[in-house]
Amino acid sequence: MEQQEKKIEQKPHTMRHDIISRIKSLYVSLIFCGLGVTACFVWIIAFSPTVRHNAEVMENGIYRYSDIEAHRGTIFSRDGEPLAISSLRYNILLDFGSEGIIEADTAKYLKHTENLSRLLASHFTKEDAAEHGYKYISAEEYRKIFIREWERKEKKRRSYKILPRTITIDEWNMMKRKFPIFNGNIGYVFSAQPNDKRLYPSGDIARQTIGRYDTIVVNNVKVPGTGLEGLYNQHLAGKDGSSKEQWIAHGFWTRVSDKDNRPVENGANVITTIDAGLQRVAHARLDTMLRQQKASFGVAMVMEVKTGNMLCMVSLGSATERGTTYSERVNNHALKTAISPGSTMKLASAMALLEIGDYDLYTKVNTEHSRPNHPVKIGAAKIEDSHDAAGKDSDGYVTLKDGFAHSSNVYFAKAIYEAFKDNPKVYTDFLAKLRFNDYIGLEAYGERKGKLPMADTPEWNQRGSTSSRLPRMAYGYELDVPPIHMLTFYNGVANEGRMVAPRIVDRIERDGEIVEETPVVTLIEKMCSKRTLALLDSCLAAASERTGRHFKDLAVPFGCKTGTAQMWSTFVSESRIDNIQMRNGINGKEDNYYYGSIICTMPQESPKYTIMVAVCKQATPTSPTYFGIDLSAPVASDIMEYIYANDPSLHSVVESATTPYAPEAIKGGKTKHVTKVGSLAKSLKDASEGESWSSVSRDGENTIIKGVKIEEGKVPDVRGMGLTDALYILEQAGLTVSHRGSGRVRSQSLAPGRAIHENMKIELSLER
Repeated sequence: MEQQEKKIEQKPHTMRHDIISRIKSLYVSLIFCGLGVTACFVWIIAFSPTVRHNAEVMENGIYRYSDIEAHRGTIFSRDGEPLAISSLRYNILLDFGSEGIIEADTAKYLKHTENLSRLLASHFTKEDAAEHGYKYISAEEYRKIFIREWERKEKKRRSYKILPRTITIDEWNMMKRKFPIFNGNIGYVFSAQPNDKRLYPSGDIARQTIGRYDTIVVNNVKVPGTGLEGLYNQHLAGKDGSSKEQWIAHGFWTRVSDKDNRPVENGANVITTIDAGLQRVAHARLDTMLRQQKASFGVAMVMEVKTGNMLCMVSLGSATERGTTYSERVNNHALKTAISPGSTMKLASAMALLEIGDYDLYTKVNTEHSRPNHPVKIGAAKIEDSHDAAGKDSDGYVTLKDGFAHSSNVYFAKAIYEAFKDNPKVYTDFLAKLRFNDYIGLEAYGERKGKLPMADTPEWNQRGSTSSRLPRMAYGYELDVPPIHMLTFYNGVANEGRMVAPRIVDRIERDGEIVEETPVVTLIEKMCSKRTLALLDSCLAAASERTGRHFKDLAVPFGCKTGTAQMWSTFVSESRIDNIQMRNGINGKEDNYYYGSIICTMPQESPKYTIMVAVCKQATPTSPTYFGIDLSAPVASDIMEYIYANDPSLHSVVESATTPYAPEAIKGGKTKHVTKVGSLAKSLKDASEGESWSSVSRDGENTIIKGVKIEEGKVPDVRGMGLTDALYILEQAGLTVSHRGSGRVRSQSLAPGRAIHENMKIELSLER
């Protein structure tokens, strides 16, 4: 019995223990399951390539990084006028896959798009299309675009660039106010993408110097543009930034903050040496001359003597038909077209004769009365002058100064040949030191190197001997140099023999701070002796006296030299006739191509500016003019007049008067006016006592201003006043006024202070 009771007592204990054991096992199982699940999650999240890939896809679908384009810097003239500027524009995209368009009622959509089509066609007109260079789109064509994109299957709908060109912020704001759909009436279904557009406010002005900034290919190598745009691209372009963007709707993203965002660094500004007003004037005057002469091309340049600053550099080339349109975009002839300079080279020959040839201004040479069809044989060359430099009644001998003034080819050919025929290397070495066979600092802009035949080289005898080459070199043949070389040479002479390189950029600025300055570069410290320079100045002055008819309105003395040369070298042209002629090269005699130029220094004493104008043309029966004096001097004259008008330092100083001005007589009138004029008097006593009107009297050298009291109903005292003030006072008082004489009121017919009655008349007597 006891054993049975014990067994009964042990059963509950065993069951409880069993239950507890089972619960423990369950807990342990659950813990292990939890740990297993956790381990799986950890493995999936941390190590699973599939999950990682899917997470990246989701992340990239929501976020992305996009570049932020830097704002390109501006190219300025030296006086702050923008020559090339980037302006913010917008591309407008319509998202035809957006909810607003997908869910739009068909009738509502068609109504809005029809109105929008009409407004777009009226805003982007045919005139606007011609101005900006895009195809005009009519209202019907716009409507078809809207219907076509609407009818696409939903998955194929896309963002569409609906406008034919980029628009300004003002245009966009106007469209958001007035144009359906753009005003948000069917939801946010569009996006405005900002971008920079390069603008040239002055059009074709200085475009060769400014250049272009888009990538071009030169000799199979990609180059980031030309001119200033290309050379200073690193400064102008700035540095693009980047930003993280979050997807907010189909086709639309917004920027969000992120540690990896990179700020944009906008481009710096380039400040040039170009004077915008001068460039514009030179461009216009040269363009007019080229049209009149049906020329092939022309250049006009102004260089600042001390600094080498290029104040203007115009290079115009003909379009297909000469005499119609001329553009800066054809070629930079000033730098890239190497030509025989002609008689402007006589300044270098004169320098050689004076410096190393034992000549002075009055060394004579027999020109043998040379003139057209009367050549003189010099060495192996036959040379003639355009006119008899000596005069028909003379012995034929001409001095160096007169030979230069008359531009005698024979004088310089004879003089150079006789001086250097035994050792031509002395002459060619002298010219080489003046950099006629070198660059002058603008290689980066595409400058052509000067080509000068050197004695004692194989090239020297390739096209003739010393006896034929040396005489022709003396007056500007046998060598080829770009116009910029001749300008730089003359500028060096004007700069007391110090030749400086042409300087186009003054400095680089960022946010008003100077980042980099362009130094003045000296090419030759001393071109020749002071004696030679003084004599060359006399030659330039003598030449300018013979060209006076073209500069009769110029109020400042100047020095100059003209040049005319037959063209033997080809050049870049868009002219149909020019390109036909140049297929087999140019023959100067047969093809009648001429290069007429003039180079001036102003003022004559201590020059500040060097001016060059050159025109290339083919002489034809309908346009026979070809001399440099006729082609280039009128343009140079207009340029120099502009310079004179805008540079007060060139004007004569008006000396101050030894004694200050004092008016002999002062009229009465408004007190504030009388007092102002009276302040110039030698001695002034102001007794106006606050009255609005005053009379003036003299007591010896003393000027006395006395107030005039205007009493209502009584005749005012207007004696001593001018007629205008007297009339005003008397008519305001109700009097009818008549007058005789001129000057100040000497007397009045009614006594001051007398009572005024209706229809009362008063007569004034005036005298000076």
